[in-house]
Amino acid sequence: SQCSCSGKTVDCYSRSLASVPAGIPTTTQVLGLSSNQITKLEPGVFDRLTALQSRVNAGQLKSIPRGAFDNLKSLTHIWLYNNPWDCA
Repeated sequence: SQCSCSGKTVDCYSRSLASVPAGIPTTTQVLGLSSNQITKLEPGVFDRLTALQSRVNAGQLKSIPRGAFDNLKSLTHIWLYNNPWDCA
């Protein structure tokens, strides 16, 4: 498995992922993506994860598509530090 699951937490920490893995349970509340090689988020990648509350973090992001978090009505915390942003 690319990630480990415990209750409503999915931990994908340091798995050499290049993208957010498919098949994350829709009931996931906490999603850890740090220490991977995810450089961009595909539009709609989180749309099914409407229960997500915190820790959508990825350390290699250069940009985020407009509306990436619009469907995450329960989202209270997001960590986006230490990313090599491309603001051009």
